[in-house]
Amino acid sequence: MKKRPIIGIVIVAIVIMGFSAFELFNHKIGGPGPGENLCPSLQIGEWIPAQGECPGSTQESITKCEDFCSNHPDCCTKEGSTEKFGGQNLMELPTQEDISILTRNYPSVIKAINEGPAVYGQGHRFEVISDEKLNQMKETGFNTIQILIIDDCTEETCVMDESSKVLLLNDIVKAKQKGFAIWVALEFINAPPGSNKKLPAYEVFKPAYLELCRESGELLEQYKVEYFTVNNEPDLFFQEQTQWGTEQEIDKHVAEMFVLANTATKEKFNGKMINKITQTKKRPQETIDASFKNVDIAGIDVGPPVDEDFGLDVYKSEFDEYQFYASQAEKAGVPWMVGEYWTSNYFENANDYVKNNQHILANLSFNAYLKVTPKGVGYSWNDFSSFSIQPNGEATRLAVKEFFTKI
Repeated sequence: MKKRPIIGIVIVAIVIMGFSAFELFNHKIGGPGPGENLCPSLQIGEWIPAQGECPGSTQESITKCEDFCSNHPDCCTKEGSTEKFGGQNLMELPTQEDISILTRNYPSVIKAINEGPAVYGQGHRFEVISDEKLNQMKETGFNTIQILIIDDCTEETCVMDESSKVLLLNDIVKAKQKGFAIWVALEFINAPPGSNKKLPAYEVFKPAYLELCRESGELLEQYKVEYFTVNNEPDLFFQEQTQWGTEQEIDKHVAEMFVLANTATKEKFNGKMINKITQTKKRPQETIDASFKNVDIAGIDVGPPVDEDFGLDVYKSEFDEYQFYASQAEKAGVPWMVGEYWTSNYFENANDYVKNNQHILANLSFNAYLKVTPKGVGYSWNDFSSFSIQPNGEATRLAVKEFFTKI
């Protein structure tokens, strides 16, 4: 199972803390410079408050906020403020003039760079994608950028983080001005599969998430976003929600959410919907079939674990998933693509074998993709920063560039 870092931006928080009685605190305010971490003690993978979550409305949530500040005093200052988390943004929203001239541009083949985890990752930076980086992406052959909506669904409502939304919208405008198509992905919570984060009861979660899909779809329609994923690997994340019932009951929730989330989004969003599923050979047919419903493109994510003991032959065999899913998609009459090729979180837990062999590993994926019939309509690489990893990051980038000339 692939694991990505929990992503999020720590901007402004109210938390409660004190010697004998807790008093209101306010998170440090002010924009970080490149690579600067607003909370040095905060590690990727740790929980942080979502928009509107602190100081909390129940005893459980109040305690959670208290514990956060107690464990991370460097994230909190004694300001006595009663502002809500996310109450101050660090950049301006795009102007109406900028928004009014945006149009959709669909490439014939999607050559995507998945920057979702990256732009909210190392150092919790808060920067619009630079011209330099966009130019490097274009030179490599990418024509589409995938980025994330940061949200939280642990309570009775699903809430989009307002501060990261500002970054998202500025990134959309900047990238579209450079000629890129935009692909936005919405995850069920600000956490990756493997985090063991728990959602509310399914009947509470379902209407809340569908409302977030409608809200997100309406927002992204304004910005003429080309592609939207509201089903980002539900098969992986939902299987951890053991409080929802048996494995078979959870499978039914996965199948249902594939369809309902797309339907809700399409009420206001006129772009194309992309589903993302993984480990398809392990999924019941009902789940696979649902991934083709009410969707424009069916995406499969393949990111097998790898180390020296795993072996290249075993790693190579994992990409048989491409042909398996492509055949299923053909029967359903839906185009397919690689929604994400993922090897490792290079800056957190990549072992030396991965770092030394990313070029070889990538080519196994490329070769498998090129052999599949029917042909895929796109391929997504995760993420651009992987090309800076020594010793063969640049060789990997050039391999991606060559691969893109063949699809």
